Amino acid sequence: MLVLAAAWGAGLGAFLWILEDTKTSISALEDFRPKVGSRLYSWDGALLGEFTSEARQVLPLSEIPLHLQHAFIATEDVRFYEHFGVRPESIGRAFLDYLRTGDLRGASTITQQIVRNIEPLGIGQERHFQRKTHEALVALQVERQFTKDEILELYLNQIFLGVSAYGVEAAAQQYFAKGAQEVTIAEAALLAGLTRSPNRNQPFRSPENAVGRRNIVLRQMLDNDFITKAEFDEAVAATLEESVVFPDQRDAAALAGRAVWRPNRFRAPYFAEAVRMLVLNPPPPHVVPIGADQLFEEGLEVHTTLDMRLQQAAEEALLTALDQFDENKRAQLARQGREDEFEPVTGALVCLDNRPGYEGFVRALVGGRDFDVMKFNNATQARRQPGSSVKPFVWAAALDNGYTLSHIIYDEPFRMLDGGGNIWAPSNFDGTFAGPITLRNSLEKSVNIVSIKLVQRLGMPLVRSYMQTAGIRSPIDDVVGLTLALGTPTVTVLEQAAAYATFANAGVYNSPVMLTEIRDRDGFTVYDYRNYVERRQALPADVAYAVTYVLEGAARWGTGARSNALERPRAGKTGTTNENRDVWFCAYTPDFTTVVWVGYRDNRSLGRGVNYTGGRIATPIWTEFMKKAQEGLPARDFQIPPGADVAFYQVDKETGLLGGNFREVFIRNTQPPRAVPKPDIAVTEDDLERMMEMQLLDHL
Repeated sequence: MLVLAAAWGAGLGAFLWILEDTKTSISALEDFRPKVGSRLYSWDGALLGEFTSEARQVLPLSEIPLHLQHAFIATEDVRFYEHFGVRPESIGRAFLDYLRTGDLRGASTITQQIVRNIEPLGIGQERHFQRKTHEALVALQVERQFTKDEILELYLNQIFLGVSAYGVEAAAQQYFAKGAQEVTIAEAALLAGLTRSPNRNQPFRSPENAVGRRNIVLRQMLDNDFITKAEFDEAVAATLEESVVFPDQRDAAALAGRAVWRPNRFRAPYFAEAVRMLVLNPPPPHVVPIGADQLFEEGLEVHTTLDMRLQQAAEEALLTALDQFDENKRAQLARQGREDEFEPVTGALVCLDNRPGYEGFVRALVGGRDFDVMKFNNATQARRQPGSSVKPFVWAAALDNGYTLSHIIYDEPFRMLDGGGNIWAPSNFDGTFAGPITLRNSLEKSVNIVSIKLVQRLGMPLVRSYMQTAGIRSPIDDVVGLTLALGTPTVTVLEQAAAYATFANAGVYNSPVMLTEIRDRDGFTVYDYRNYVERRQALPADVAYAVTYVLEGAARWGTGARSNALERPRAGKTGTTNENRDVWFCAYTPDFTTVVWVGYRDNRSLGRGVNYTGGRIATPIWTEFMKKAQEGLPARDFQIPPGADVAFYQVDKETGLLGGNFREVFIRNTQPPRAVPKPDIAVTEDDLERMMEMQLLDHL
């Protein structure tokens, strides 16, 4: 008797504990929100992809077709709308099976499946009688608290359906590349057939199992009058090939630029990854109050500046050119018997908007050739030497400090001792020297010696300050000295684009913007770029315009002349580093600033000679992209900024003297010379020897 009393007391205590825990479970269910991935959108509303830990998109029941609802009800709980959360007869059968076999299985309604599969409720999956009792009691309480439609909606959005899909919308996108609203009866039955052993029966892995389970569900739908015999026959006759989009087909569609749903795989993947890093590790002064859990589970809407039309044009222009370069390089190495030395070349392209109201918006960003192979972003992470594309900043410093584009400087041999006591004797790309040359012509022709002399006269720290205030964020150490004139300090493609855009925007620096807004699943804004965008007058407007004016010449007659195919005003400068390791074209129109870089990851030479320069490799890529970027936009000239102190004179283009037929720009009341000014004194070989001797003595 005492034993029975003790057992009764223990059982009663356990039952009361379960009842109390049931109240807690119901409260947890009322607060429950399914894990939903965050969607990333382009500026033009295209879905770029989804950050998710569980691939799920929640739909209201009203947007889930009735035949899809019936498919799940037919196979999982045909009396769903009749019972109160549990089915006593099923529980009885399951209990008898348990007594006979010791294995507790089956007997679960849709409501019970929800109860045990929603983690915050704490019911679990273990197969023992106490847990099953707890599950049944919670299910009964759920039916009292929620309507049948609310329960079914939660179930259809929560259930795991194989691979990475949770819920019917994610599964429809995963298997059929379309929304749940569009699925056919056959497709609905296939999805419902996945509820038991979803990965074993999913069509990518086991097509025969998928069809077999589908047909069982169709028979159940027919037997319960959810479909007609004609609908049954038509659905059974359907083949998987008619509806299932297999992974290789999905990847091919994505490569073709079509929007297909791939959780954690993105269109414009380098851009998407840059946005992810910005959200989770925002640089000062940005504050993004979102952690990884929220980004991957809270159903945020992440809106960006990317223009998919421009992005596709950028990918096509860059990747086509890189493929052609590799083909030519492979053939060249084969002729030399050096095929084993082949390495794929890489590159990057960044396009920023210059148009009023959108300044700094990143419209296209390509950071490499294949994100699945190499996730390192050449556009935002790689620091490479800019070569001669640094020279516009040198000229900006000169023009802001009294020089004019008519100023004459001698292009001649130059030698000095570096900090280690070694002779430094830079030369021009072609190895020749032009003698006296104007600042205009020396920039158009990318004359190295003139750039070096300007940095020497102005001082490296001053020139460096112009680069940094224009937008170069990478550190520039004092040790670079005069080599700054040749572009030895490393920069990223993105910051080079932002710095060039400062010229395009009348000297105003606009921080690059990739992320515009983040909204939570309730529609509230949690991040707005307008609170953090940096906009400041970095360079005098007249200096920025004068640099733009001379860079128009560089793009028309100089090293960037291959951009003439654009057939509209543009300004830009090429860059080629020592041994042709890096090649650039940095240029802009009134609408867009675009920078192209090409090189090898291991910094090897692209090749020897004029065919491996910024003008020959990077400029055609820039031009091909900009042709498509500018489609539909009127050709516009660069305008003189309001209030800029600018005047024009007719000069002789070669000498810079007043009175020729070339229209030159001058700022701040400067004028062209009327007679040949006293030039820099040309340095003879004897002079160089004496200077070297003096430097050597000083060094010792």
